[in-house]
Amino acid sequence: MNFLRKQLPGFAIHLLLFLLSLLYAFNAGKIPTIKDYMIYFKVHLEGQWEVSEGVASAPVLIEESEIESLKGKRAFLLVKRIQFIPKGKRFELFGNVNTENNKVFISTYVWDLERLPERKTLRDFLMEKFKEKVRDEHLRAIGLAFLFGESKRNLPVEVERVFLHTGLIHVLVVSGLHVGLIFLILSRLLPKFYGEVFGLLGVLFYSAFLVPHNPPVIRATSMLFFWVLSFLSFRWYCSLCVLFFTGTLMLSFFPHFFYSYSFWLSFFAVLYILLVLRNFEGGKLAKTLMVSFSAFSGTAPLIASFSFITPLSVLLTPVLSPLIFAYALFGVLSLLTAFSFPPSLILMNLSGEIIFKILQLFSDFSPKIISGVDAKEAFTLLVLGAVGLYVTKGYYKLLPLGVVNLYLIFKIN
Repeated sequence: MNFLRKQLPGFAIHLLLFLLSLLYAFNAGKIPTIKDYMIYFKVHLEGQWEVSEGVASAPVLIEESEIESLKGKRAFLLVKRIQFIPKGKRFELFGNVNTENNKVFISTYVWDLERLPERKTLRDFLMEKFKEKVRDEHLRAIGLAFLFGESKRNLPVEVERVFLHTGLIHVLVVSGLHVGLIFLILSRLLPKFYGEVFGLLGVLFYSAFLVPHNPPVIRATSMLFFWVLSFLSFRWYCSLCVLFFTGTLMLSFFPHFFYSYSFWLSFFAVLYILLVLRNFEGGKLAKTLMVSFSAFSGTAPLIASFSFITPLSVLLTPVLSPLIFAYALFGVLSLLTAFSFPPSLILMNLSGEIIFKILQLFSDFSPKIISGVDAKEAFTLLVLGAVGLYVTKGYYKLLPLGVVNLYLIFKIN
């Protein structure tokens, strides 16, 4: 208790700063209402084109714009009067822009769209090498998503269905899981302190150059950075303090993350895991199941506000964790050799194939819950659940987790 009283002021300060950053981001992150015509843009394609009745649409990142507030934002691009899918990844265009509910929509005609030269990066080079080596469509898609953070929009229909219906789509979204596995693998290649430093440098390089700078990647990399610093300096590490401090920094520098589902899914998943492990003593199996259940409970309400949820993932995640680790291990080794060492690539694809077959087996009868919660309800429920986890100990933590999930079931349409 004395230890808790000693650390509570520091935690309270970080919590207060985080709440203040929420107020700042709520206002600063809002995209102003815009309805304008013939605006100049440079955009980068972030997903596959979808073509229907002469209109092509795709998600894009705005690189440049006459409207300063839109630079760096993601948007949905519609190209009219089109007969074939545009080639290339970068385009400049003049188009109409419309913002609704903090989302940006750009529409243009095909004659106002012009392809720009590609900017070849190390990520592009390694992705091309991977595509050359892996011919199987679903294994290639899984590898591109897992290693390089390619958008799930680029997944083949069957791959997306299998991972989505079993609740393991998060495995294909680069997040703390991937950052942690990469650090764990690289840090074991050298002894003690040298390994920690090498692992951190590897993660920083990976996050900076090989994957998109999405909220989960920034959060996980930042938390790992502070953890390694505390380890090397022999200082005590407060996981909850660092989570709130990282959230404060992210919302201060990127206030638009406030309106990002990926930011909140990543934040609440980690918050619930940390709160469950706090004051919990149990065996390895019990902790593994509790972590899986807490991660599910910390994300389910938000997911339920726009999609269905799959409780089977609570069991599948820990069961498949050895295979996921093997896939990550051989994937990292393949990355280090630029996919030029056949044994690691073969073993990577073999573990990926086993994961896919197991998920394919369960996907057809995996239960799916469609709950009627909205976003405000989801946030309220998650905050109350977090408070419940903070004040409970041991297996009593199942009570707030159970309440969160029972509420979702109660709201089934």
